[in-house]
Amino acid sequence: MKLQRRSSVGLAAATLVVALLFFAGSVLLMQSWFAALVAQSGLTLESFVAMFAISVIALSTGAFVISWKERSFLGAGLLVASGVVFMIHPLTNFMIHQHIATGHSEAIPWGPILVIILGLGILGLGISKGIRTARTTRTAVAAAKQS
Repeated sequence: MKLQRRSSVGLAAATLVVALLFFAGSVLLMQSWFAALVAQSGLTLESFVAMFAISVIALSTGAFVISWKERSFLGAGLLVASGVVFMIHPLTNFMIHQHIATGHSEAIPWGPILVIILGLGILGLGISKGIRTARTTRTAVAAAKQS
């Protein structure tokens, strides 16, 4: 496996890990004991969301850019999974509590909607990478058959 492909798959895997940590942290923040523990450490809701959002954006963009000329269904699948996992908690809360759309948090008024938009962006990167990989693979197979 080429170094470029390994790097892009590694970054896509790191994106999935960060998205899973964001999901776990979001679920735990709904528990009062964990929210109090986080508040004691000095971490605010704004910094929590910003830290994970910036990390996921940087990692997924890096994985996509590095794998630009490489074919990797694994990298595409990891990016798609990352986008879906990143959106799960805000989407489930949005379906359960419709008042989220009106800005239920004073810290980040449109936070859940921004997280959904970021998740859709990551999902789009993975889908476009998968389509590009499939087209490149199909073209390579057709060229090999003609030879």
